[in-house]
Amino acid sequence: MTPQDRTAIGNLVDRFMKDVVQRRDLADGWTLAGPDLRGGTTRAAWIKGTGVTVEPFPAAGNDFHDAWTGHLVSPGHAELSIVMHPKAGTDYDETAATVDVRRINGRWLVDLFYSTAVIRSGSNKHGSCGTADCAISGPADYGPGGGGPGNASSQARIRGFWLFAAIAAAGALVLAVPAGVWLRVRRRTKRAYLAYEESHSR
Repeated sequence: MTPQDRTAIGNLVDRFMKDVVQRRDLADGWTLAGPDLRGGTTRAAWIKGTGVTVEPFPAAGNDFHDAWTGHLVSPGHAELSIVMHPKAGTDYDETAATVDVRRINGRWLVDLFYSTAVIRSGSNKHGSCGTADCAISGPADYGPGGGGPGNASSQARIRGFWLFAAIAAAGALVLAVPAGVWLRVRRRTKRAYLAYEESHSR
């Protein structure tokens, strides 16, 4: 990632977090949204607040230029991770999000923005992984096999994935699509957790 790209992406993330995630200026936020975020909605609904395709979050802070980590997938495409810390006094948990940015017509835009993990750090917080001491929940915890003891459920999901892959190789191509999505989400969840650890080590 060149210094120019890093600066442009940092400026984009900072504006998007304020305009869209914190809901400060949805009209300006619309100009930062890529085609995937705009799909299924309209500018009028977005600005009104009823058609925003990103959930609001009371993120603490006023400068998000360097609040992300990530890498280029291609010269015009980057995958980022950001850990959003809630403002004091709000009933929110720390949340990791994946931010997919693309350079379209010479401008970097946010094409996808979605939560990948919820981090529960308070003593009164309890996870949703099936155990009282669960601190982090990701997409896999809400699918089949999620919610049980960590090792057993993880191994079951891994075995299930390879079974689906074998079936796909035999000719059931349709099963390869959800398997690929599952693998991508698991990888992004891991990256989000690493970003969380990095944010707390600074």
